Amino acid sequence: KQHNEATPSMNSSTTLTAAALAVVLLIVSPAANCAQPASRPIQIKNESGKRAEIYWVDPNGQMIKQTSSFLVNGQTLELNSYVNHTFLIKEFLAEEPGECKADPPKYKSPTRSPLCKPPSEAYITVNDNDDQVIHILKDMEVETEDSQSKSREIATSITSTCQEKVKEMDPTQILDAFVECAQPLVVNELHEAHKESKEQAMMREQIGGQWEEYSCKDMDLPTTAPKSIHYWQDDDSKEYEVGVLLDRDEAKIHYVKNFITPEECKAIEAAAAPSLHKATVADGAGGSELVKSRKALQAGVRVPWEREEHGDPIAAVSRRLYDYVNDATGYNIEESGQEEIMSIQYEGRGIDDPEPDRYRPHCDGQCDGLLFRPSGRVATMVMYCEAPSKGGATNFRNVGVHIVPEAGTAAFFSYLGSDMVTDNRLTEHSCCPVLEGDKKIAVQWLRMGVDEKNPWNSFNTLGVKYSETLDQ
Repeated sequence: KQHNEATPSMNSSTTLTAAALAVVLLIVSPAANCAQPASRPIQIKNESGKRAEIYWVDPNGQMIKQTSSFLVNGQTLELNSYVNHTFLIKEFLAEEPGECKADPPKYKSPTRSPLCKPPSEAYITVNDNDDQVIHILKDMEVETEDSQSKSREIATSITSTCQEKVKEMDPTQILDAFVECAQPLVVNELHEAHKESKEQAMMREQIGGQWEEYSCKDMDLPTTAPKSIHYWQDDDSKEYEVGVLLDRDEAKIHYVKNFITPEECKAIEAAAAPSLHKATVADGAGGSELVKSRKALQAGVRVPWEREEHGDPIAAVSRRLYDYVNDATGYNIEESGQEEIMSIQYEGRGIDDPEPDRYRPHCDGQCDGLLFRPSGRVATMVMYCEAPSKGGATNFRNVGVHIVPEAGTAAFFSYLGSDMVTDNRLTEHSCCPVLEGDKKIAVQWLRMGVDEKNPWNSFNTLGVKYSETLDQ
């Protein structure tokens, strides 16, 4: 619902307030500079005092009812929708409105009879903001509340408070006084928002831990249903089915069917065989270490780019994965200076194994929600060459995504936003215990900020160049 307001006179104080409002909006709004995913959960609250029906208007103009009967006064409808989807909100009438030729005895005028006038209705369209709540008011008028409107209310409150304090001041002092007034108010709002965000993250991780244990024990749990499916085409015009499991600017998770061929898997495994060794994990201090829970074997495999034109299978699948990652993210990553493909092999020792082979929850790269440190990993492609008969699923516990290994399929995920801020643990993942059969995967970690002169192995696991640590 929009309200028209009189245009204020443009004196120095209101001009300053308009500029300050824009600045505060940019500071306070969590979505100001972030690309957002197309999917949007919305709430529709009926506060009209009447019953209402909700219809989705599909692209062909067809009305698809979203409720089995109607929404009673005080009831809330929760929907998973998408940006630009349109809904019709319509007053529910027990009988169709008829033609009134005479005043019904119960009503002074035909226009007051609910059977003599069409039902009230309104259209709403899902916008690009988060936390959208649509309030159905009297006569089916609607008001939308979302992250942007809440931010605007905060900004308006701050600017109004400070405008009142500086309006009588000398124009030469207004700017400094306004900043002095607004700064602590903005800091307080950001502090409160940070506290709420931190509490939500802690709750998410606690729930994620419980979900992980449950999902790893359920051997019949299938791969998470995709939010959408599309097809990607490689340079040879071959199409691959892509299931989108998470689609955020800073965190994406896809699975790609039939991405790697048996021939390509065999070539990687053969190249890795002579140098297989016990798998390690990052130790948090820039190096790597062995841990008891990891029993897998691993070996790095150099990509023979010089044989790409001759049809080398390792070079072929590597080119395919670089093309896919760049198409999915826009990172424009080149192969120079990147890590080798890592061949990792897990062995199942039976369902009664007291310490089965597994990989505990971890992030492949920086995932602290802070500004990206150059040379770090930004994306991962896990290609499943052999799938165990029991166990071995890949779990993203903080977003409820479960991927069951399937030979030939690849799992892709990225963890850097377009604003160069990293994912905040959304792509933290683990490998469920491998119980029966073998799990063989080929993993490519992709970095940003490496090249031929500054290759990946000139940095430690903290992203610091070894040459810069010699004097420490």
